[in-house]
Amino acid sequence: MSKNVLFRRFLRNPVQVGALCPSSRALCSTIVSQVGVDRADVIVELGPGTGAITREIILRMPENARLVAIELDSTLCGHLRESFPEITVCNDSAAGIGKILEHYSLPKPTVVISGLPWANFPVSLQRSILTSVAEHIAPGGYFTTFAYLQGMMLTSGRRFRSMLTEVFSEVTTSPVVWGNLPPAFVYRCRK
Repeated sequence: MSKNVLFRRFLRNPVQVGALCPSSRALCSTIVSQVGVDRADVIVELGPGTGAITREIILRMPENARLVAIELDSTLCGHLRESFPEITVCNDSAAGIGKILEHYSLPKPTVVISGLPWANFPVSLQRSILTSVAEHIAPGGYFTTFAYLQGMMLTSGRRFRSMLTEVFSEVTTSPVVWGNLPPAFVYRCRK
């Protein structure tokens, strides 16, 4: 079901949606590991799409933790609300993370996980979102996202990596997740 929803949304708006199919279980597991999801009080997910990563976050987060999913596509928001009634789904831009946290009277999250299609965004939007995340994440908290392996050969991929190191004081990468189509790796960042 979620593959069909994502594929249809991709066809309508490939720049905003960015993927033909959901992330694999191997990539989802890698993106939520080693960033403290199991100890987090507040987790924010940017660009959850159909919820492949969301499902993995829910499996690992503490029972009393709060997960806020920020998705720009209204159809995908509806799908997320039906699939995950226990989380807060916001139909908004990822750059609005501060406004959303304030609206729900939530403290700064200790983990922000992103499934956004960074390579599809102009540099100004990338910088706006990353700066907003860095401003609103808890001290010592993690920001994690992924990139497709072939993207590192492109100027935009190298530029995004450089931007991460400008915004965050610590940036590490996971080994390549070959069990994803296309192969990807995960960035884990701390401020």
